[in-house]
Amino acid sequence: MSDSVFEDQVREKAYYNYLSRVNQGLPGDANQDWYNAEREQKIEEKIKEEAYYHYLTYGDYPLLNWLVARTEITERLQFLAFYMHEANINKSPIENWIDAQNLYIEKF
Repeated sequence: MSDSVFEDQVREKAYYNYLSRVNQGLPGDANQDWYNAEREQKIEEKIKEEAYYHYLTYGDYPLLNWLVARTEITERLQFLAFYMHEANINKSPIENWIDAQNLYIEKF
């Protein structure tokens, strides 16, 4: 995927994150909305890659391939977050989830 398409998708996600945060009256800033959107989009790209792998392996079932890929990646993230929680019990679950996502993006 080209960088401009990726950036457009991140920009759109960041905008909707911003609107959601403002409508709920939550504190925060636009930079954090952008970082969250970028991380979410990178996870989406990983899901698309995994779905393509399932397409090559199991056949042309687009929705099923995507659902299975999303489930597998979510389970991997849950495992990483749980492992990080066990390693540092004092860290909040949200921080562990974000760290697990960042680790998954960087290493896998």
